[in-house]
Amino acid sequence: MKIIGKRIYLRELTTDDARQEYCDWLNDAKVNQYLITKNSTLEELKEYIQKQIDNPNSLFVGMFDKKNDQHIGNIKLEPIVWKKRKAELGILIGSKNYWRKGFGTEAIKLIIDYSYTSLKLNFIEIGIFSENKVALKVYEKVGFKIKKINKNALSYKGKLTDKIIMEKKMTL
Repeated sequence: MKIIGKRIYLRELTTDDARQEYCDWLNDAKVNQYLITKNSTLEELKEYIQKQIDNPNSLFVGMFDKKNDQHIGNIKLEPIVWKKRKAELGILIGSKNYWRKGFGTEAIKLIIDYSYTSLKLNFIEIGIFSENKVALKVYEKVGFKIKKINKNALSYKGKLTDKIIMEKKMTL
């Protein structure tokens, strides 16, 4: 499976994609500040990728620059609740050279389209830290709406913070 966009393509990750650069993203405090996972070893990364491959309720893909095939980040749908035709979205752009240049927006648009046309999903949800203002703007830009706010549901820099739950209803 390969989803091709203007500047990037998405493809399912394999354990061969568990490289040091990817591991370094997860160990970088700036990159992982809004992630639950704060560090990883290469072996843990390989195990995680394999777990995603084996999970029928997960779609885990890497984002790759079309110009140089560089792995720049990941996007996943997990869990996918097939009976309800919905999924939860997660995204990480690990390569800082690709931050704030629209690559995340492009990846989200690609996965939304694929989710609707190929997976036949009707809803995608995402949960974000209330401090993550950049992400909030991106999700609103691609059509996500705030569904609810869970007060003090996440820990951010040692303090409790709100978790914003956003939803995108799939329409043509």
